[in-house]
Amino acid sequence: MIKAIPEDFIVEEIADLPLTETGEFRVYRLTKRNWTTPDLMRFLAKLLSISPKVISYGGKKDKHGLTTQYITIRDQRDFSLEEPNFSLKAVGFMRTPMSPALIAGNRFRITIRKLNSVDRVLKNLEQVKTYGFPNFFDDQRFRGTDFSLGFFADRVLRGHYNGALQIFLQAQNISSADKKNRQRVVEIIANWRNWEKCLELAQGLTEKRIFRTLLLRPDDFLAALEKIPREEIAMAYAAFSSHLWNELLRRLLKRLIDPLEEVQAESGIFYFWRTLPSETYEYLNSLKLPTPAAKMNFPDELSRQLYLEILAENNLKFSTFRTRALSRVFFRSFQRKVLLHPQELEVVEIKKDELHPKKQALVLSFKLPRGAFATMLIKRITIDEIKQPEVQKQVIEP
Repeated sequence: MIKAIPEDFIVEEIADLPLTETGEFRVYRLTKRNWTTPDLMRFLAKLLSISPKVISYGGKKDKHGLTTQYITIRDQRDFSLEEPNFSLKAVGFMRTPMSPALIAGNRFRITIRKLNSVDRVLKNLEQVKTYGFPNFFDDQRFRGTDFSLGFFADRVLRGHYNGALQIFLQAQNISSADKKNRQRVVEIIANWRNWEKCLELAQGLTEKRIFRTLLLRPDDFLAALEKIPREEIAMAYAAFSSHLWNELLRRLLKRLIDPLEEVQAESGIFYFWRTLPSETYEYLNSLKLPTPAAKMNFPDELSRQLYLEILAENNLKFSTFRTRALSRVFFRSFQRKVLLHPQELEVVEIKKDELHPKKQALVLSFKLPRGAFATMLIKRITIDEIKQPEVQKQVIEP
């Protein structure tokens, strides 16, 4: 329904950059398509013959879209360039590297295709203008997570380092289009604890470091986990944190609102309201919920009790999140709004869908704050058109 072509999903990062005429960090405007932000950063480091550590960015932008964002390179040289699927344009300098704190939000221009009825979508859009939509973390937040395997961070919190390492290796490759690579990972798991064979099968620097460590220290799975790049561990921690936050929001909405519309996604069920009583709307509109950590500030007793239920069901405690097992990454709580309103919302165009005969297309423009998912807004306004996918779950040995 969206992202049929990159131009259907246009994202422009809105950043408050303290630009200077000179500085340690050169700032670039990066426009890309068919690249994830982390993958492109690694490619740029090789292309420009610089260390990946000197490149900084604030947010990860979608691979399946035409996106613009800002990065910094700690180097005085001008690396501006133009390639088929990305371009770099120097815009100035800063005295500090690019970071999420500098991002105010994102501006979107999205084409929704294959619509049976634009009228129903427009009606839902009017409801969103009045009552907003829930600020769930969408499936993109969980890339690199295989829900049939469980969460890497959950295993780390429980001290199941062996299981965490297996999850990491499988989740990194499970979505690969390369069948040979997927089979290679299956062979690694089949030969688990035969570290010589695993090292023989290993590809890439991280995998080789992991199995070299286990070859020297066969049962030290924590030492092997330390060989995983910090950014990948941080992403895995964020995925589990986001999963728990989503579950808290689900329970809160189910407690407060009836009826709710359900949309089944890979990462779980998303709940949507159409309209809200004024008292419920006022409550949700001002509500922020904390993400998981050892220390969390809850807005009220209701949200705290609901979160305690989640912890109890998962055999977790607040103190569990104080883990320093992997010294480079830890859980830090922040407040996230529950209800959002798209800003500067505009219906740009209603047209025939040139890619799908007899269907309609709708082009929207709007702004959302940092960390919000435009795809969640699209799910809400196309709720009458969404077909519920079946999500198959598997149980694996810890």
